[in-house]
Amino acid sequence: MRQKRAKAYERLMAKYSRYFNFREPYQVLVDDEFATNIHKSRMDAQSVFNNALRGSTKILITQCTMQSLYSRGSEVQGVIDMAKGFERRKCNHKESLPVENCITDVVGPNNKHKYVIASTNNKLRKKLHSIPGIPILHYNRMVVVLEPPSDPTTKRINQIEGEKISQSLIEKKELDAELSDKEETEEGPKKKKRKGPKGPNPLSAKKKSKSNVVQHSEPVGTDQKKKKKSRRRH
Repeated sequence: MRQKRAKAYERLMAKYSRYFNFREPYQVLVDDEFATNIHKSRMDAQSVFNNALRGSTKILITQCTMQSLYSRGSEVQGVIDMAKGFERRKCNHKESLPVENCITDVVGPNNKHKYVIASTNNKLRKKLHSIPGIPILHYNRMVVVLEPPSDPTTKRINQIEGEKISQSLIEKKELDAELSDKEETEEGPKKKKRKGPKGPNPLSAKKKSKSNVVQHSEPVGTDQKKKKKSRRRH
């Protein structure tokens, strides 16, 4: 696998892990057509899936898929022998269903068990594209391809991101309010400044003009005349 493609697949699986809780080993659910192509290419199935998903994997196959291979007889005996080495996924279908219907039923409406689907069935892949959070592998010209996220998957990722941003803003507001309350508690209520007596109005403190002062002094020379009159002659 080319380095550029490998990095792209690694980033894509990181998204599935972050937003849809996928964990290693990734559970790869294989259909009959994909298993047939792997066998024809003479590639090791485990190495193929580990390389494509950039991590450890566990290969699963349903009972209905095995029945589909058995029904094709000895011409696919090599595929059957290879598929027997995969872990059997119990689908609990008493009567065998077409592989497409079986896998759709096992995946369910929300891919609860976090399956990666390996299929070359176009009809099945189209059905699964409507469910968010399903990594899909298909086989093309001897190469296993990890498909880009479907529109519902991208929409769900954007929704989760929006919810995280909203939650972060709410938590920030709550934290700011909590810190503000804590500061007020530690500082105590602010004391009001007491108002003292007001000083005199500077306009009313002007000096009185001299013209308003009444003088009671007697005229000059009055005392001297009185003294002269009081002298007795001898």
